[in-house]
Amino acid sequence: MTNKEIARAFDELADLLELHEDNEFKIRSYRNAYRTLRKLERPLAELSDAEIKGIKGIGPAISGKIRELLTGGKMKALEEARAKTPLGVVEMLRVNGFGPKKVRVVWQEMEIETIGELWYACNENRLVEYKGFGLKTQEDLKSKLEYYLRSKDKLHYDAAAEDADFIGAWLTGKLAGAFVSPVGAVRRCCPVVDHLEILVGFNGELTPVFDGEALILEQEREGVYEARLENNTPVRIHRCLAEEFGSKLFQLTGAPAFVDAFVRANPGLSFKGLRTEQEVFEKAGLPYIVPELREPAESTGGVSVLDLATSGKLPVLVEEQDIRGVLHVHTTWSDGLHSLQEMCAYARELGYAYIGVTDHSQSAFYANGLKPDRVLAQMEEIDALNAEMAPFRILKGIESDILYDGALDYPDEILQQFDFVIASVHSNLKMDREKATERIIRAIENPHTRILGHPTGRLLLSREGYPLDWEAVLDACARHNVAVELNAHPYRLDIDWTLIPEAVKRGIKISINPDAHSKEGIHDIRYGVLAARKGRLTAADCLNTTGDLWMSPK
Repeated sequence: MTNKEIARAFDELADLLELHEDNEFKIRSYRNAYRTLRKLERPLAELSDAEIKGIKGIGPAISGKIRELLTGGKMKALEEARAKTPLGVVEMLRVNGFGPKKVRVVWQEMEIETIGELWYACNENRLVEYKGFGLKTQEDLKSKLEYYLRSKDKLHYDAAAEDADFIGAWLTGKLAGAFVSPVGAVRRCCPVVDHLEILVGFNGELTPVFDGEALILEQEREGVYEARLENNTPVRIHRCLAEEFGSKLFQLTGAPAFVDAFVRANPGLSFKGLRTEQEVFEKAGLPYIVPELREPAESTGGVSVLDLATSGKLPVLVEEQDIRGVLHVHTTWSDGLHSLQEMCAYARELGYAYIGVTDHSQSAFYANGLKPDRVLAQMEEIDALNAEMAPFRILKGIESDILYDGALDYPDEILQQFDFVIASVHSNLKMDREKATERIIRAIENPHTRILGHPTGRLLLSREGYPLDWEAVLDACARHNVAVELNAHPYRLDIDWTLIPEAVKRGIKISINPDAHSKEGIHDIRYGVLAARKGRLTAADCLNTTGDLWMSPK
């Protein structure tokens, strides 16, 4: 091990001990060891035990731990400290500027155990209620977490799309006449992007675009440039001749299984050297298939999109302008950043016909959930705003917590006063498949449940969704006329798009909801629509593309 690696081990040990409120003297001695060892010029591996003990500030105990690292690559004390700390909490300590004291509050008081959960808590304004976390601190931490997540290479779709837009603008500005497009998972609007890939059709050299600041070249091989953005996002840039841009765009966009199936279905045809992607489909005698649908057949219940295209049965996919109402928003009545009036006015300004306000219910104490008296007070404010803002309509909703046994957390006399209820799980996320399924089905069976909210509770790249028997859950939704939410927040996108065809087959409506905790959060509907399109959702099968469903009984 190098001196810096050994020094970092002591720094991590000090952080973990401070996190667990261990002996202050030991913590201080390990911090001092970190500062001393990282500046040491001569490699520790070349020093004898006596020489190591002779280093200022390095006593017998620390010397012994250094020898452990040098001989076996591990330190018993560090391994023990890691073992009693959740892996996600250990990872939090690696976020620059986020020290053990604050991590302890997040872990012990907020019960947050992963980076992704922490980012989402920032997004929902959960941290501002705790000592040492003001709004400014929360926003600063959110930025640091985003940087950390980018450095892990995998990206949520929203971050990947933003970076792809920047790269596209940068390349077209530097390369006159170049054709530029994202390809791969980002062009297919996948919820998680493993590699950010860009295709450039240009009859010239690309090296001038790598300025060492905005775009940093790391490696070049056979027309592929591995680079990194200033914000640390890795990007792979493919170069081809301008006249073959369409062929390469098609080849690099679709999932490999889709591209292979396309080629096998057209034996004897060559798709090389085509300038536009449209020419590829015209040559095959097929209508244009949008990138979102270019996935393997097995990802959508075994029905091939190529078969649909061949038979003239490609669905007309839902679009963002089809969404008439904004459902699932939070206001300052619970944990939202903006007031009820501000959220409603903004939705109306964006052109929506209605908004469904769904603040947190009384079990969500961590989110200032509404007790029954506050529910009634909010309803009075909604009545007043409806009179003022007509014909724009504000629906009285709630995001009611599904309790451990599947019950909702209000009595019937409160639940029946809402226009609609979103039933969601926010706690006890580690049930086994059978218990989790029973819990969800009981909530679906509640006569007041209208929408099943973020069904698995997943946080992409951070927390797996809890296991469910989806056949049983979807059958229950069909029996009880309960819609399933596609939570549009890019960290959730839950229900997964691959399950949408199964829901639609049963006649279940999908509700594309932003789960907005601020005015800006309403714009997340865009990401929900893109995910829904991957699941072949049409406007007719989407709950909030119409306004009259709210008047029909469940």
